[in-house]
Amino acid sequence: MNIQQALQQASQKLAESSPSAVLDAQVLLTFVLQCNSAHLLAWPEKNLNHEQQSLYQQLLQQRQQGIPIAYLTGLREFWSLNFSVNHSTLIPRPETETLVEYILSKFNNEDKLSVLDLGTGSGAIAIAIAYERPDWIIYASDNSAEALEVARQNSDIHQTHNVTFINSNWFEKIEQGDLDIIVSNPPYIAQADLHLQQGDVRFEPQSALSSGEIGMDDIEHICLHAKAFLKADGCLVIEHGYDQKKLVASCFHKNGYSEIEHKQDMSGHTRITAGKKY
Repeated sequence: MNIQQALQQASQKLAESSPSAVLDAQVLLTFVLQCNSAHLLAWPEKNLNHEQQSLYQQLLQQRQQGIPIAYLTGLREFWSLNFSVNHSTLIPRPETETLVEYILSKFNNEDKLSVLDLGTGSGAIAIAIAYERPDWIIYASDNSAEALEVARQNSDIHQTHNVTFINSNWFEKIEQGDLDIIVSNPPYIAQADLHLQQGDVRFEPQSALSSGEIGMDDIEHICLHAKAFLKADGCLVIEHGYDQKKLVASCFHKNGYSEIEHKQDMSGHTRITAGKKY
């Protein structure tokens, strides 16, 4: 079987189970052959050996079962950097880049800021910021020791030596005070939301996705406690659901944050809320 035949068969095989069957087939084959997509186009007649065919079929079967591409390859691109991921971490998503972009642009001229990333998972947010701002001091915490190990590996790969990792349930073991920025992409999906039983999220850690009856429990907790760790005029930045703008703004107001502002993602959904301690 050559590359062209393998891709055709794989696309047909995935058509009923995946909305991106053609792309999935290509990504998995580049993973098996350890090449890029240009190689697939340039060498359509190149044959796969028996081992490659066998591995490809195994991956296709797992993808048919709904297992996310990122978990099958162990990689996901975020902020133009490759991040290792596994079942202990959420899969970084494009809308979260909005959060990184907001912080980098908002504090563009600031030197040596201190930042805490709460619930870092794979480390995508903390490492992306650290990569762009090597003079900043970055702390990244997570309640999952397994996720933190993945984050440490990602930090090593991208040589972001300005990141310190902390095993902590939110603020429980955070000792750093007078932080300039606290940032988080916390769980924010309502626990009964049907989306938790659909698509890739079925295979992601539910504790990193859902948060109480209306999805606000962890956001409420962070808003309440963050001020004790922020310096005067320190900034809290939170990612939330596309339909939670009013709820999150109310939470920020209730907890005494000022200069509250929102940021939309590339799809036009309000995805980020930020406010200052005063």
